[in-house]
Amino acid sequence: MLPFLFTAAGFLNLLFYIFAIGFVISLLLEQYLKVRPLSPDTSMNERNMFIVQSNRRYCWRQAWVTNIYWFLCNVGLYFISRNMATPTDNFWNGI
Repeated sequence: MLPFLFTAAGFLNLLFYIFAIGFVISLLLEQYLKVRPLSPDTSMNERNMFIVQSNRRYCWRQAWVTNIYWFLCNVGLYFISRNMATPTDNFWNGI
């Protein structure tokens, strides 16, 4: 169970950074599109803005969900590992 939780926590940590970076990139693109539209056609600009905003919302939601699952993995690791016996040092017993 411990290796699974360690692997899941590491993978969720990686996913969180991917979604957080995606959120920042989409936020910057959204601000850029508000200041400087890509085409003179307003319907095309609205479409581009919709794509960027939906990407930003998706990354924001996924970052939160990933962060919650990561937190639950760490809570599970805490409860599993607090009852484990501390390892004894047998190396120096023979000297």
